[in-house]
Amino acid sequence: MVWDWAVGGVTEEVPRTMGPECENYMTNRRRIIEAILFCLVFICVIRWAIKRLEPIQLPDAKELNKPHSGMRIALLLTMTLIFGIEMGFKLANRSVIFVLNPCHIQTLVQIYILAAKPSRTTTALFRIQMNNLNGAFLAYIFPEVECRTLPFEQATYWIQHALLYIIPVYILRSGLCQVEDFRDFNWVIIGVEFQLIYHFSVLNIFSMYTGINLNHMLCAAESDPFQGQNYRIVAVIHESILCPILNKLTVYLFAKPQSIQYSTKRKGASVSTMRSQQQHYEQLTLQSSPSSLSSSSSSTATRKVSQTQKLQQHKPPTTCNKLYMPEDGAPSQLIHRNSREQSTSSKYLQDDDFMLEQEAPASAEYRMPTTKID
Repeated sequence: MVWDWAVGGVTEEVPRTMGPECENYMTNRRRIIEAILFCLVFICVIRWAIKRLEPIQLPDAKELNKPHSGMRIALLLTMTLIFGIEMGFKLANRSVIFVLNPCHIQTLVQIYILAAKPSRTTTALFRIQMNNLNGAFLAYIFPEVECRTLPFEQATYWIQHALLYIIPVYILRSGLCQVEDFRDFNWVIIGVEFQLIYHFSVLNIFSMYTGINLNHMLCAAESDPFQGQNYRIVAVIHESILCPILNKLTVYLFAKPQSIQYSTKRKGASVSTMRSQQQHYEQLTLQSSPSSLSSSSSSTATRKVSQTQKLQQHKPPTTCNKLYMPEDGAPSQLIHRNSREQSTSSKYLQDDDFMLEQEAPASAEYRMPTTKID
């Protein structure tokens, strides 16, 4: 069999794991109808919640580039090691199909959050997985370790599910990722609905195809108090209540103030109103920037004018933008101190050149007339 390495080791020794009893617990037609109806409802609810989300805020660059702490690296290595050992047990028992169970998916998500730098993606994943803490909680109340017969296999079960709750607590205490405001339930809705969609799509399809009871999608567990064909509908109801309670209770008990993104939404204001106000503020900011530039340019021009006025005080009198000559027609031989060119023709220079009319060569030197006083 091609999939023998994934499903070949799953047997009927453990009750309600696979077999006719589990497959005939309800009809496949009902399983398909429930899956389609629930998924459509969940998708609509997710779209409604996404429209109400506030933008995710990130810390400054210094916090984003902060190196990993020792505790963070220790948790990352421990969780990665436990998941690797768990995968080894699954391969040895030829039961890799159980890796699709939500606890293993949540393990991969937490490994990524610990390894990656803080970003909007890691923050969104953390907020979503905070609504999947019911897996670790129920694993201790209703443990399923009968099929774990290899040495240390049961120990990895307890350690893995303990870490699934310890790691979110560490993230809340360290401020690695921020959760939404305590009164904001939009992320709760998204997280719960994502979990239910995963159950009624991926797990439901693989359970029907392989005949293996993945996370009890084929039949109810023997310890489930809600037996009967409606057990999946009842599970949707009580898990939709349990997940938010565990999420908010964990945040209330362990989160620090810097781990919470407090809502900026005013009472009675919608998200669309907030976004329009933000766009209006950005437009005003863009409009104010040219005025600031013009004010700076006008101040620069004012300084230039004042400098020009000061220089005009030291310039000879001019007429019609030409240097004024005395009536006696005495030629002036004053040259500019920076001029190195020779001129043989009469030439009028502009005001900003600070030169008098030249009728002598530029190389001629100016001699101050002296009057002998007895």
